Amino acid sequence: MSNNIVKWVKVVLSIIVVVLFWILPVPDGLSIEAWKVLGLYLGTVLAIILRPFPEPVILVISMAVMSIIYGSLKGALSAFSGSTSWLILSAFIIGHCFVVTGLGKRIAYFLIEHFGHTTLRLGYISTITDFLLSPAIPSNTARTGGLVYPIFQSLANTLGSYPDKHPKRVGEFFMILLYQNSLTTGTLFVTAGAIMPMMIHLSEQLMGVTISWAGWAQAMIVPGIILLAITPYIVYRINRPELKKVDNKALAKSGREEIGNMSYREKLLTLFFILAIIGWLTGSITGIMPTAIALGFLACVLVTGVITWKDVMDVRSGWSTFVWYSGIISISDALTKSEFFKWLGIWFEHTINLSGIDPIIAMAILITITVFIRYFFASTIAYVVTFVPVIFTLGAVLNLPAIPLLLLVAASAQIASLLTHYGNATGPLLFSTGYVSQGRWWATGHLIVIYSMIVYFIVGLAWWKVIGLW
Repeated sequence: MSNNIVKWVKVVLSIIVVVLFWILPVPDGLSIEAWKVLGLYLGTVLAIILRPFPEPVILVISMAVMSIIYGSLKGALSAFSGSTSWLILSAFIIGHCFVVTGLGKRIAYFLIEHFGHTTLRLGYISTITDFLLSPAIPSNTARTGGLVYPIFQSLANTLGSYPDKHPKRVGEFFMILLYQNSLTTGTLFVTAGAIMPMMIHLSEQLMGVTISWAGWAQAMIVPGIILLAITPYIVYRINRPELKKVDNKALAKSGREEIGNMSYREKLLTLFFILAIIGWLTGSITGIMPTAIALGFLACVLVTGVITWKDVMDVRSGWSTFVWYSGIISISDALTKSEFFKWLGIWFEHTINLSGIDPIIAMAILITITVFIRYFFASTIAYVVTFVPVIFTLGAVLNLPAIPLLLLVAASAQIASLLTHYGNATGPLLFSTGYVSQGRWWATGHLIVIYSMIVYFIVGLAWWKVIGLW
């Protein structure tokens, strides 16, 4: 069967889901409008999973259907004016600044020169680099795949490690660790992963709670830093590289020669980024919203020439995310306004007997489910829009502490991607280098997922109790 035929079979399957909800009887207590919007939502999610077209194209089609067939143009475009959509787009552009100016590479080579004289320390440098870039780059693929991976791929080759020749010298260790780093740092800040603002939006809609940029960072930093401190050593022990010591001075010198002296643009970017971090951290005091700070950052880098408008237009992943994110949130909001999730909560209450269950045990059960369901999702986006609303609705029905549940589900959404090499877009990029066998990749990922979620559940819940989140 040709690829074109397969593509249109996927399209037809997605359309069938939408049409079925126009034909099937509406459940008691649910409005016709909510039932039809649910069909559009599920058909869209199925298309995101099957991917006959890229996500932005799928959402443009869904928004067109909602505007024309459902007669709700305002509803289809509602999230495009939301602050969260603009925060995500701004964060992508901020991340692109680190690429076009070379500041991201400079940070990595600085750390290599001063701290990287052993392979294990180089591993920690990859972790620290990913961590330092994570508040500014809400994409694992852009952050780890676009900035950190090319540096460490080059280091592996320089140290004589290739997929077909001495892969265990350092390359295997680097590739596995980069994946672990990417998914862990992706949990630490609202702007470290595009799914995090979506999580917050869903929690506000379904559980009635929200959290600030600074509040999220404060909550996640303790369990996150523990994992970032432990993970490189664990990966090093179970994927022990043959090379133990390196000439880090020579490696850094070669890298610095490639990028040259620090430019005026890099210095300005450093200043603006520090000011942005301060702004995000003090937002609860100043009353300035995170999106406003991000837009102010963009204005500064554009006016001062750190980047050009052409550079902004080159951030294709950011604009794509802006479209699909705003589209899926618009449809989700339509579901919420039609009281579908309120109806679902009532259905859960009458159908599932969960009375008397301890909140900690209930959260443990829900988080375990969120972890193991990830075997079936090759897209974090599809997982979030499909499964997270159900978990949050159950959490509301059970009266679970909402902010801790939000943070645990958000951590699971990233960390559980490590179970496979296809659970996050960064996985195929790193796995396809050929340094690591699938068995070793999966075995390492399973170990990291198990102990990481234990840390989030035990240390995280204890820390969140201390700072008054439940």
